[in-house]
Amino acid sequence: MDEDEMPEGEMVELDTEDSDVEDTEDGGAIVTLDEEGPPEGESDFYANLAETLPDAELGDIATQFLDLIGKDKEARKKRDEQYEDGLRRTGLGDDAPGGAQFQGASKAVHPMMTEACVDFASRAIKELWPSNGPVKDLVIGDSTTKKVDKAKRKSALMNWQLTVQAQEARAEVEQMLTQLPLGGAQYLKLGWDDRRNRPNFLAVMIDDMYLPYAATNFYSAQRKTHVQYLTTLDYQQRVTSGMYRDVDLTPPSMEPDASSAEKANNKIEGRTDTSYNEDGLRTVYEVYAITELEDDEDPSPYIITIDKISGKVLSIYRNWDEDDDTREEMSWIVEFPFIPWRGAYPIGLPQMIGGLSAATTGSLRALLDSAHINNAPTMLKLKGGSRGGQSLTIQPTQVEEIEGGLNIDDVRKIAMPLPFNPPSPVLFQLLGFLVEAGKGVVRTSMDNLPDSNVNAPVGTTLARIEQGMVVFNAIHARLHDAMGRMLRVLHRLNEMYLDDDRLKQDAGEELATRKDFEGPMDVVPVSDPNIFSEAQRYAQVQAVAQRSQLLPQVYNLRKVEERILQTLKIPDFEALLMPDTEPEEQNAVKENVDAALGKLVKAFAEQDHIAHLKTHLSFMVNPMLGSGPMFAETFLPVIVGHIKEHIAMWYLNTTIELAESVSDVDLDTIGKVEHSADDKRALDRMLAEASTVVSEKAGDVFGALPPIIEQAQQMIQKATPPTPMDPTQAAVQAAQMQNQTAQQKLQLDGQKVQQQMQLEQAKMQLEQAKMQQDTSLEAQKMQTDQAKTQQDMALEAQKMALEQQLAQINAQMEQAKAQQDVAQFAMQQDREDARKQAELMARVSMNEADNQTAMTLAQMEVLSGEKIAVSTGTGINPQP
Repeated sequence: MDEDEMPEGEMVELDTEDSDVEDTEDGGAIVTLDEEGPPEGESDFYANLAETLPDAELGDIATQFLDLIGKDKEARKKRDEQYEDGLRRTGLGDDAPGGAQFQGASKAVHPMMTEACVDFASRAIKELWPSNGPVKDLVIGDSTTKKVDKAKRKSALMNWQLTVQAQEARAEVEQMLTQLPLGGAQYLKLGWDDRRNRPNFLAVMIDDMYLPYAATNFYSAQRKTHVQYLTTLDYQQRVTSGMYRDVDLTPPSMEPDASSAEKANNKIEGRTDTSYNEDGLRTVYEVYAITELEDDEDPSPYIITIDKISGKVLSIYRNWDEDDDTREEMSWIVEFPFIPWRGAYPIGLPQMIGGLSAATTGSLRALLDSAHINNAPTMLKLKGGSRGGQSLTIQPTQVEEIEGGLNIDDVRKIAMPLPFNPPSPVLFQLLGFLVEAGKGVVRTSMDNLPDSNVNAPVGTTLARIEQGMVVFNAIHARLHDAMGRMLRVLHRLNEMYLDDDRLKQDAGEELATRKDFEGPMDVVPVSDPNIFSEAQRYAQVQAVAQRSQLLPQVYNLRKVEERILQTLKIPDFEALLMPDTEPEEQNAVKENVDAALGKLVKAFAEQDHIAHLKTHLSFMVNPMLGSGPMFAETFLPVIVGHIKEHIAMWYLNTTIELAESVSDVDLDTIGKVEHSADDKRALDRMLAEASTVVSEKAGDVFGALPPIIEQAQQMIQKATPPTPMDPTQAAVQAAQMQNQTAQQKLQLDGQKVQQQMQLEQAKMQLEQAKMQQDTSLEAQKMQTDQAKTQQDMALEAQKMALEQQLAQINAQMEQAKAQQDVAQFAMQQDREDARKQAELMARVSMNEADNQTAMTLAQMEVLSGEKIAVSTGTGINPQP
């Protein structure tokens, strides 16, 4: 068949990116054969070394590690008791310690511990394990399409594994989180199930994890022992799968010895062992140890499994990567700590508030017991006999008979109620104090957030949330780190064991391949260590919304709205938003049609801008088309802006073409290729000359355009209705007006308050002046009263003196008269004259005294301005 007769075929481009065939220059090909060994995890390197080691050496290994395990268990005995005490103080097992022992005594337990555990676990699982999966992609370094697609495939597969395939994963994590506050730390163990081609998860409680006394950190501990309780079926399955070697073991006859915490938990769950051990439970120690085996030069990590009853080694595995020369230990167990402390064991609620919980429960029981005793009959009862009641011990609520004397007929002499104090208000206040003190240590909820001001700034709200939940914030960050460690273990398991064909059958599609997990890890937990509550997340998005309203020019409002709807968890929120379309390149006629219909059009650099302008202008000036009343309102605003784009791009293209034709330099390489400063300055001068020439040419090309554009703009102003204010700007202006109004109101309120203060001050000054005046008048009145009293006393004294003088004169007169009567009756006339003269002298003296008194009273009336009602006597003339 000739070449001309060869049938025409279809050219097919083959994807040779990952091809093992390399073409040569002579037309041949080099085929590279797959020389890789078995996949990681399936080579003999990870075989069970216990199958090959001699029995004597295995016996020595078992003896050595059983002795170490016993010492590790004894070293943490007190720790187990603390965990047990924490479980009992929840009150869920009805065996919380403490309380009175009389019949009917309260066994109530304050729910402080239980509330803290449930609240913590509820908040933690919501952030760590959302419904769509706990994994998200994160590309490290430069983001290329290939890297991003690979990371998305891996995150999709791991989320499917954690939410659909391994259905026990979330349940185990939740079980671990509820126990985390009580134990101080709990552990999550990961493994691989070859039969199901999936990872498996197991929550390991802290009482089943032994660490050496000298250990200071879980991950750096030289020995970590996981205590496993296997049924006969579990053990046989592991032997059948080749995980354990097949050895004759002593059948277990009794249930394994459970830890104190396990016994306390059994009471909470209402479980009781049957003592028959019908499932054949046996204790197996799985030790992750750094030790020397196989004539190692340095200690290396191994996983050693030993049966407790028989003391036989079941398996020994190398615990480092086959290609790792440093023999770094591979992690299979992840620690979730609560509060780290000095040693390898973190602390929890029993260590932090165990005493407060006990005191709170004691106070609650005391209040309930006091109320119960006060409402129950408790008394002493007499009966005949010689024994006295004082020899009996009476319990509350107990009625006891005692022997009494004969002829007891008064019931008050037979029975005497015992006095008990009622519930104490002081004890009730103490209970409230203890509850608040306990919550202050482990506060994981925003109790005071609903009481906050709804109009408070968003920054203030965020600060209150972070300050109020500072304890939970630190714990959440540690849980986020633990989730990252868990994902690293899962990433390694998928790299070592994932079967692509079986995965595609299980998932229904190829979510990811085993090869995708080779290389660096590009998936992280979906939780955010800086965001630990929905309240904080809503406050942040509210802050973004407010900032976008204040500065709309620097925000992508569509992205802001998408973030708000996503945070609010609105399902299928993309369907609620207008489609975000980008104009496509098209001919000028189609652009006219789209602009006439109000659609956006865009100019592109490769178009013939002059031809487009002619087409647009001819359509625009036609009164039946672009400038007509039918299209002007929608067409002109769009096309005027579009014309600006064409003119700008014509200027750019013409200037570049002129500069390139003169210099023979491809200006597209500017910025891509490094040029010297002199070359850049020369280029600037050349572009300046070219721009000048093009600008002069523009006058000739677009000379007739300005009048048309001006007329079009006038038509736009006439035809276009007033542009409604942008909602964002309206909101900003409304906020500004509201702010101004508030400020004015504040100023008016301030002025009003200031005026009120001035009025109050003036009123106080008037009151003070009045008080001073009243005080002055009162003082004057007191002085006047005092002076009047003194005057009255002086007048009374003068009157008494005058009366005394008058009495003396009368006595003298009587004496003289008697003498005169006895001595000489004949001289009666002379004595009569003497008497009259004496009376005259007395009257003169009295008149002078009265005159002096009247003058004094007149002066006092002048000084006081008041009339003084005081008599001064009759004087010489008794008539007024």
